[in-house]
Amino acid sequence: MTIRRHPAKRKNRSDLIEEAIPQFESFLESREKYIKALESTITALTQENRNFNQNNLDIRNSIDELVAMQRLSNTISTATSADAILGALNELTEQVIPVLDCNIFLIDETNKLVSLSPKESPRLHREAQEQLENGIADWVFSEKKTVIIPDLDSLMAEGTAKNFVIVPLILRNEGIGIYLIHTTKAQQEFSNQDIQLLTVLANQAAAGVENWRAYDQLLKANQQLKASEAQMIQAAKLAAIGELAASIVHEIKNPVQVLVLQMDMQKRGTKIPNADQLLAQQVQRLSDITKRLMNFARNVSDDIATQLIDANKPVEDVIAMVEHEFRNDKIIIERNLAPDLPPILGNANYLQQVFLNLAINARDAMPKGGKIIIESNASKFGVTIRFSDTGSGIDQEHMDKIFQPFYTTKGEGKGTGLGLAICNKIINQHEGTMKVESVIGQGTTFVIFIPFRRTQS
Repeated sequence: MTIRRHPAKRKNRSDLIEEAIPQFESFLESREKYIKALESTITALTQENRNFNQNNLDIRNSIDELVAMQRLSNTISTATSADAILGALNELTEQVIPVLDCNIFLIDETNKLVSLSPKESPRLHREAQEQLENGIADWVFSEKKTVIIPDLDSLMAEGTAKNFVIVPLILRNEGIGIYLIHTTKAQQEFSNQDIQLLTVLANQAAAGVENWRAYDQLLKANQQLKASEAQMIQAAKLAAIGELAASIVHEIKNPVQVLVLQMDMQKRGTKIPNADQLLAQQVQRLSDITKRLMNFARNVSDDIATQLIDANKPVEDVIAMVEHEFRNDKIIIERNLAPDLPPILGNANYLQQVFLNLAINARDAMPKGGKIIIESNASKFGVTIRFSDTGSGIDQEHMDKIFQPFYTTKGEGKGTGLGLAICNKIINQHEGTMKVESVIGQGTTFVIFIPFRRTQS
């Protein structure tokens, strides 16, 4: 049996629209919620990004402040003057609290507080002494804590609240002084972080004070050492002059004898040709001898004061002083000095000491006579002076020790062992070098090099 199916009734357009409207409205509502959610997410992300950037900026600013504080802290701990310590400390403190005035007061041997800076404030100094006398400073030292004291004078006179902050300076667990700060910051506004930062700064200052004191003591010791060196060089110069006393006496004796002879001849009525000229020559000769001797014998300064000089000049001065005596000892001095040497920055008085020591050493190495050859020449870097003798030479085992203080190869009582050590020291102070070359039985050569340097301002 066959079942007949009726075809489905087709919906018209209006029916379809009516069915789609609820679905479309639902879609629109969902879309609106989605858009609102998206806008809300974008707003949240934007705010989070702003906060992130602000946090980054705050972090960068904090890092910059920490770097600046670290740099200033290093300045405090490595400072070599009181002003540098206080300047850096004041700048750092102002990053923590407002500062009207501040200073460091150190305890001296009489248990009094002494200002670190000579430009101290009388108000601060008086306050520091009062806090020491009333026991507050002792409490600060014993407890190692910072205290804040109200400025009563300011409150009574101006009606404004100001405070003094007393921070102990602790070094190796002992109080060495206080850091006193005058500030407008109210006591209740101080945070624990403020106190901690001020304590750290005071500890840095204590280390800075110790370094400054050590540096100051080192400077004084260095000055004393320079003075001792100058006295030692002066003693060596006078000793060298003593060794050349016979030569000096002979130099003076010759023109004096000529003058006496001229006077005797004039008394007897003997006419002397060019008498005035001869007299003037001998007087000038005496003047030159005494002037040269006085210049050489004068005290040397603690510091080598340098100026532009001709390196040949101190060589010639020494030769003029020793030549006669050396000639009596059968020692010939040969000069090979380059003319028109470029000037060097040096001290002629000190260099005379070097060349005189070398001349005396050369003489002692040639007891039976010989030759001293002195040469000078210049390169583009400096001036070289070679001081050679034909003496007995120096054994190789002594070569590394001859510049050491108190080392001598001379017999007992014939040398202090300071001559060459002093010479080497002087050449080093001229930023030069001093070397020795020697062959047993043939002689010794000292080579001195002094570089060209720009003139001191």
